[in-house]
Amino acid sequence: MKLAATAALAAVLLLPALAHAASPELVVPSDGAKKDRPRIEVTFVLDTTGSMSGLIEGAKQKIWSIASKIAQGKPSPDLRVGLVGYRDRGDDYVTKKFDLTDNLDRVFENLQGFSAQGGGDTPEHVGQALGEAVKDFSWSSDKKVLKMIFVVGDAPPQVYQDGWDYRDWAKKAIAQGIMVNTIRCGGYAPTETAFREIANLADGQYVSIDAGGGMIAVTTPYDAEMAKLTGELEGTAVYTGTAAARGRAEAAKAAVESMGDGAAADRAAYMTAKGGAAPAATTASTGARDIVAAEPEAVAALDKDELPDDMRKMDSKERVAHVKALQKKREAVQKQIAEVAKKRDAWLKSHAAEKEDSFDGAVMKEVRTKAARIGVMY
Repeated sequence: MKLAATAALAAVLLLPALAHAASPELVVPSDGAKKDRPRIEVTFVLDTTGSMSGLIEGAKQKIWSIASKIAQGKPSPDLRVGLVGYRDRGDDYVTKKFDLTDNLDRVFENLQGFSAQGGGDTPEHVGQALGEAVKDFSWSSDKKVLKMIFVVGDAPPQVYQDGWDYRDWAKKAIAQGIMVNTIRCGGYAPTETAFREIANLADGQYVSIDAGGGMIAVTTPYDAEMAKLTGELEGTAVYTGTAAARGRAEAAKAAVESMGDGAAADRAAYMTAKGGAAPAATTASTGARDIVAAEPEAVAALDKDELPDDMRKMDSKERVAHVKALQKKREAVQKQIAEVAKKRDAWLKSHAAEKEDSFDGAVMKEVRTKAARIGVMY
């Protein structure tokens, strides 16, 4: 797979960013009723100024890896992820935020839109970023849900008299059952002081990592095969609905197909851990419907305008037969992905030990430690 497909990705990034978008979604097959599984909610609050370029680029590569590791808990938890990018007054923006969602394709797409620019005056508006994550996001009110924020940056908070004092919002976070962990990048002492304070106020942990995030890209012997199978899986999707909705679904599909082998493999591993690898339209709020994931017979009653071009000349019986054939192929590909994912996971455990002094290692260490509170073991 190619590492970039800029046009396709740009099209996807124009989709509504928040999890509560009105368009319908199909549900990924799961290993149990969603309501019966424990849930983990995580928001990453990331400094996106110029000095953080290494961390931001590394996070783009690792977000699916982190998600797949979280999904490996027993029982496998539902996962919702939010993002806040922050800078300071005078930069292009103070915050750029994306609400909690279980649509990890969307999280990946939103993260791709982050770039490290601006800064230069050291302090950044950590308080507003933290406060908006606490105040504006759709955190669950259920006390059984594990709720965590990870503040990641290399500069201390800028303190304005604007209602966004980082100390106040750390206290408000833990009052809502949201633990705040802090990850300092680099060795700037004032950042350590402030980040330790935030973590102490909100039942979190402070970790220090190197300026680039300490992340090492790991290539396994199974990545290319997993990526190839992901492409085959995407090819089994038949998107129905309005022309605009089908176009958005095709853009989501193209974005997945444009991933590098490692990211595609991590995505497939995550989907498999959740109960079955699924095409992009199964998880993206596009307004389209993947008819292959529904009842094949339903395609017979659709208007031609709702169908992709290659199916419009088919009669109802031909449509149903076509969808059933794709459904059968999908099941075979999903089975192959599950088998390769097991081999890949075993290889990673024996050849690529996780570094605790890295962004992804620090996140997973805290998730594993705190997940026991909701009955999830790793």
